[in-house]
Amino acid sequence: MGILGKRRASSGTGSIPVQAEPAAWPGRRNRVNEVAKAAGIGVIRVRCHNTTWDYLQDEAKAHHEKSSIRTRPEAFRPATGDEIVTGADGIVTVPLGGASLAALFDWCFETQSVLNTELERGIGRRVGRAISEALEKLAASRGQGDPSAVIWLDDQIAADSPTPPQT
Repeated sequence: MGILGKRRASSGTGSIPVQAEPAAWPGRRNRVNEVAKAAGIGVIRVRCHNTTWDYLQDEAKAHHEKSSIRTRPEAFRPATGDEIVTGADGIVTVPLGGASLAALFDWCFETQSVLNTELERGIGRRVGRAISEALEKLAASRGQGDPSAVIWLDDQIAADSPTPPQT
């Protein structure tokens, strides 16, 4: 029970149940440190629907091509062609190097600006949280360069496919 619930309970008006909230992203994360962690990754795979991937790569490229952004768009170099595995269900597996992951992660932070729509902030928050979780798992396990490292952008995919497909 939170402070408000305790206060109301002590005054005889009943208690307010505490609701669990998901961890806020980005919270108090240091953007530079988090992006630097992503840049240090050798390779990691992203799994999501092909339209989600199309949206993410278009947004990340556009983000870095804006005149107000002082990073080069060349930092985001996503895989192309045969490197991208597309399943019959439209789910893609895309290998990303550290620079591309860092550029995508930077976009996630940038979307949290009040100048963006709720949709953009929501997608950026979801993708940013997934990248953060993957980076934390890599740091806690075998470290960087784990060939089985996957960023799952769809909870259903993660539940249905606990192990990544062999390519």
